[in-house]
Amino acid sequence: MNLNLRPYDHPELIPEGTIQTFELEMVPYPDHRRRRILVWLPADYDGEKRFPVIYLHDGQGVFECGDGRYKLRADRAVSSLHGEGFSAIVVGIDNSEDRGNELTPPFERGGRGVVVNGHRIPIIDGESSTGTYAEFVVSTLKPLIDENFLTLPDPAHTCIGGISAGGSASYYMMLRNPEVFGRAIVCSPGFPMFDLEKLLAYLDDYDFSRIADHRIAFYNGDQGIDVTSVDYVLAVYRKFKEKGMDRLHSMYILDTRQTHCEAAWAKYLPELLHFLFAENNNEEGN
Repeated sequence: MNLNLRPYDHPELIPEGTIQTFELEMVPYPDHRRRRILVWLPADYDGEKRFPVIYLHDGQGVFECGDGRYKLRADRAVSSLHGEGFSAIVVGIDNSEDRGNELTPPFERGGRGVVVNGHRIPIIDGESSTGTYAEFVVSTLKPLIDENFLTLPDPAHTCIGGISAGGSASYYMMLRNPEVFGRAIVCSPGFPMFDLEKLLAYLDDYDFSRIADHRIAFYNGDQGIDVTSVDYVLAVYRKFKEKGMDRLHSMYILDTRQTHCEAAWAKYLPELLHFLFAENNNEEGN
């Protein structure tokens, strides 16, 4: 398929590598919704070498775009690891007004009006369509990326990642499609929306042999609204450890000084990527 690639609107804001964009219908959504996709190719993309691919939700917040707001700066995060021999393609998937339903997994939700550490838990109305969103990434987007760019398409070199609702979606998508995603970034996820006992029960029933060789990286702040998710993320992380996802396969970073913001997530993204892709991560994890 011809992707009709276009140059990025703000190449001057990308210090290394290049970004190309294209629009794509989000099959299998029945309403023919379309989405902009951003593809960052690292400076060492030479037309011969193949690269891991990092898929990130909320594409508008992945790269600098001149709107004055702090971004995840995923291109800089990858470039900072070049000295360790790591490089990757980064694919940003723009969000939409239907972001909540696209990125909120179909887990059983908690009650309304729940307050955790002084903060009321936000509840997203509407029915989750994250299964359909996941199918779009797995069956429509990823095959096109693998067809048009030099990728390493196996699970060990394919990462799904996001923040807030995008963190929840990434967690769900790795468990749902472990044959596709072998690495996951889960930052400040919206776990408090869900019934914690049911979240843990889901993991009790999950076949962890499906992700025995996978890696998952959790991060959370402990200020502002992020305080609501600390206990949830810690409980899920401990369940992963209980199920055999040891320090080589799961990690959890908690920064008690950080709020729910892009600057915090960008700060830790290089460390998360190092853990997920290092050939020898014996000294990593918690």
